[in-house]
Amino acid sequence: MRTKDVRVGETYRCEVPFALPWRRYRPETMGDSWLPLSWLRGSYFPLTVVDVDTAARTAQSLVMGASARVTVELTEDQAQEAGLPPGGRYQVSGILLDAEGEPVELPRINSLTVPLRWLHPVDTPVSPSHHDASIRGIR
Repeated sequence: MRTKDVRVGETYRCEVPFALPWRRYRPETMGDSWLPLSWLRGSYFPLTVVDVDTAARTAQSLVMGASARVTVELTEDQAQEAGLPPGGRYQVSGILLDAEGEPVELPRINSLTVPLRWLHPVDTPVSPSHHDASIRGIR
């Protein structure tokens, strides 16, 4: 889409291309979004714009997802009880399971920076080469 057509607060369909050349989609422009977007190559998903960078021609957005992965920071008492050296900041990461041992998915809000050219009105036809990212549970 053109920069002047993208509106903050609107939801668009984002179609991630199959190729993400490093020279074109540099970290200076894409920030931390390059890695998650590399997992979404060839897919589309809804995206709500929260800010537009007209100079870089990118949109900052929020995308809702879910994950069973959690990270908990240990207190000093917990670290000491586990026999860890004092003074360190320790974290435990893993999968949250319910009483039956099944993963529990928690909602997550992720921010993404995407080029404006990837955005399309939601009521326009999807490119036939792209697949819905939610089908594979990617987002």
